[in-house]
Amino acid sequence: MSHKFDLNLLRIFSVVYQQGSVTKAAEHLDLTQSAISNSLNRLKSSLGQELFNRTGRGVKPTRFAQELYEQLQFSLMEIDTVMEGVTHFNVDHPHRFIVYSHEAIFHTLRQSLDRKLAGKPIEVLLVEIPSDETRIYDDLVNEKIDLVIDISRPQGAMFQSSVLREEQLCCIVRHNHPRMNLESINKESYLQERHALFDLTRLNLKFVDWITDEVLPQRKAYSEHKSLLGMIEAVSYSDAVGVVPLSVAKRYQKAFNLDLLPFPFANHTFDSFMISLNKMRSNAANTWLRELIYSAV
Repeated sequence: MSHKFDLNLLRIFSVVYQQGSVTKAAEHLDLTQSAISNSLNRLKSSLGQELFNRTGRGVKPTRFAQELYEQLQFSLMEIDTVMEGVTHFNVDHPHRFIVYSHEAIFHTLRQSLDRKLAGKPIEVLLVEIPSDETRIYDDLVNEKIDLVIDISRPQGAMFQSSVLREEQLCCIVRHNHPRMNLESINKESYLQERHALFDLTRLNLKFVDWITDEVLPQRKAYSEHKSLLGMIEAVSYSDAVGVVPLSVAKRYQKAFNLDLLPFPFANHTFDSFMISLNKMRSNAANTWLRELIYSAV
């Protein structure tokens, strides 16, 4: 390999590997597709090995490329981190951040951010998290967004995550439900009722099935919902039972005239994770944003 080897070729190779597409890599790097292809050909010639095979709409790395990427990944990430760390951020200058957030924490966080940002030229746009997990992390990798607040951790060394909040689950029923109350609720009585179900499409599981330690028997469905708020409203006018994070139940208890009951099964805490790109851990603006989110929650 020549001592004049162009290190930019490794950066382009890494982005193509991550994106699985020459087109997406070109968009990410603000280069033409022909420039990306020419760079890959130069790297292929230097290494004497095939790097990618074309698939339907993208490219698939060869075994050699997989091994090369594994060896390069940490070093390239550290270079990115160093470069991000030399950037400056001034809270007195206008700046706009974009954060994906899951529904359970969205409105509490939004109101807290409004208070903390009052009078500042900084804007934080909260966007409800997309149901397509691929899109979530594509947008983060491509730096279309700055942070993700999600209910599960992502896989891969490209991301860093930390627990933002932990809370318990509770059952909700309409006030003066004919059967369900603090004295009567147990596993058997819970399973005998009809249920308003929150559909976690991304994880292909109903909310309760994903969060519980126990395997639940089939429940009788009253309704299925893509949003927690829709599920809560269905509970408010029916005899259906719902399960939500405790903070959400308390937030809407008076508005929807609900009774809050303990959830009778063993379950995990309902965790919210703050997720960012690993290379941004020293970035001044991203660090400020993460600290702001922590203080807001």
